[in-house]
Amino acid sequence: MRIAIIGAGLAGVTSAYELALQGHEVQVFERDTSVATGASFAPPGLIAPGLMAARANAPLRWRGKPGQIGWRFAHWRAGRARGAQAMPEALHALALRGQAVMAVWRRELQMEVEREAGVLLLWRSAKDYKAAAALLARLQERQVPHRELDAEGCRAQEPGLNAETSLHGGILLTQDEAANARQFSQALRVEAQRLGVRWHFNTDVLRIEPGSSPAVHVAAGEPVRVDAVLVCAGKGAAPLLAAQGLKLPWGTVHTHTITAPLRQLEAHPDLGPRATVIDMSLGVSLTRLGQRVRVGGANELGGASSQPDGQSMGALHQAAHDWFPGALLAGGQQRWKTARLLLPDELPLIGESGLPGVWLNIGHGEHGWTMAGAAAQLISARLAKQDPGIDAALLEPGRLR
Repeated sequence: MRIAIIGAGLAGVTSAYELALQGHEVQVFERDTSVATGASFAPPGLIAPGLMAARANAPLRWRGKPGQIGWRFAHWRAGRARGAQAMPEALHALALRGQAVMAVWRRELQMEVEREAGVLLLWRSAKDYKAAAALLARLQERQVPHRELDAEGCRAQEPGLNAETSLHGGILLTQDEAANARQFSQALRVEAQRLGVRWHFNTDVLRIEPGSSPAVHVAAGEPVRVDAVLVCAGKGAAPLLAAQGLKLPWGTVHTHTITAPLRQLEAHPDLGPRATVIDMSLGVSLTRLGQRVRVGGANELGGASSQPDGQSMGALHQAAHDWFPGALLAGGQQRWKTARLLLPDELPLIGESGLPGVWLNIGHGEHGWTMAGAAAQLISARLAKQDPGIDAALLEPGRLR
């Protein structure tokens, strides 16, 4: 098949590679200058099926305007009614396969990607840790490998933790990990190009033309006729689909990160995190990426996409100071904010859009890095009318009709 992909973030790059691997003729259209320049540029970096299972039914924290929060709760009951039972199973299955696919690709393609295994959840007080009971029950129900640790065990796992910060205990998710999403995307783009994928950067897609022979209309040149159009454009997907009458109840979630060089002191080799720790009180993750640390979190519902929010950045700085004081160098820090589309039921859209010849791989929220490889395989199998091996009917766009 001839397939046009719109968007070159993680979803677009992984889809392009998998479809080319299956013998399809693939073109990717991206309005920016390279791959992973949007929401895949500097995300917190978690590849964490265990964390997804643990939080499957937990409410997320939001900062936003009352009207925007009202959007979420106005749709929440209907979303929960559709997905209350199947959501954890479907998402967890996709996440587990996604992690496995990424591991296979890294190994077979000999990709050098900054990566650390293990995610440690931290609670500051016994009172806060009471909330972990439901989380532990979900981990046990989903048979997620984990270990409960007291404060001493947490500090043995992460020797750099500040001894002066109150710490009751934690939970170690042994099979979860974190990695550099942009580095991975850039490496996979090269491999996809070797398979024949054609990349069109600095190319604005003006319109999608559905039909038996769908087309992508670009700013310059004739429409590109293909057998299928796959939309992976993140927040850019909404106006393209709305123009064809497919208006979905999107919300916009903003995530903040700080990426900073790690101070190197011979006398203190464990000055920063060894892998990933998550402050469960602040909802902030701190991840080791090579000789840098990425601090991420502070989700906001709605708001502007332009500049990082001062209050949100303050939460990231507080977590870094509380747990690893002095570990981050002030010079060379990268402050970053991105916007992601999210549906009220928090499920992605993976499958046929309902528009002839148009397919979707969007709306993954904060778990796009975890699910990217499996979502690509799911789309590839569906296009070929093959059994994907995952019961992902709940993720089909048709659930919203």
